[in-house]
Amino acid sequence: MDPVMLDRLAIASTRLRVAGLREGDLSRPTVNAGWDVRILVAHLVGGCLLYAGVLRGETVDWATRDSQPVTDPLGQFDAAATELNEAIGKLDDRHRPVTIPAGDVPATVAIAIHATDMLVHGWDLAVATGQHRGLDPDLCASATAVISRFPASTWGNSKFYAERVPTDSTELTDRLVALTGRDPNAGR
Repeated sequence: MDPVMLDRLAIASTRLRVAGLREGDLSRPTVNAGWDVRILVAHLVGGCLLYAGVLRGETVDWATRDSQPVTDPLGQFDAAATELNEAIGKLDDRHRPVTIPAGDVPATVAIAIHATDMLVHGWDLAVATGQHRGLDPDLCASATAVISRFPASTWGNSKFYAERVPTDSTELTDRLVALTGRDPNAGR
């Protein structure tokens, strides 16, 4: 799948989970060690903003990714996603190298990595808040292809990429989340 389309669809998928947040959900724990839903939403918002920055050619501070104060989850998510989509739309060279935590990669690879991060964290959000946890099979297949191109050690952040969990499941959602170090049965 085209990385830009993958990113748009992953954002739309996760947006459904952000829109489904209820009173009190922001303090719920997630499958990400030490994170609650508020930090997870901050991570999603910050990710969109930082990826937009690198696609515009800016130097960004990745250490600030999770520091967005979350007061209006859906509004902030939508604004950040719009900023990212605008940056992608203005991208002059889709193969221009950009710097992300995994290193210097072509812009299209960065977009695909962002999409994968967005999709898997949408699952995290669904599990934490009791929402529908299934992900679109085509998106899962594309995200799995992105992740499979790199060893887990590439990412260096156990919040998203961790040691891969073996699974016998044939469900694409289960296989994707296991590939990113999650227990597909978490929260069931």
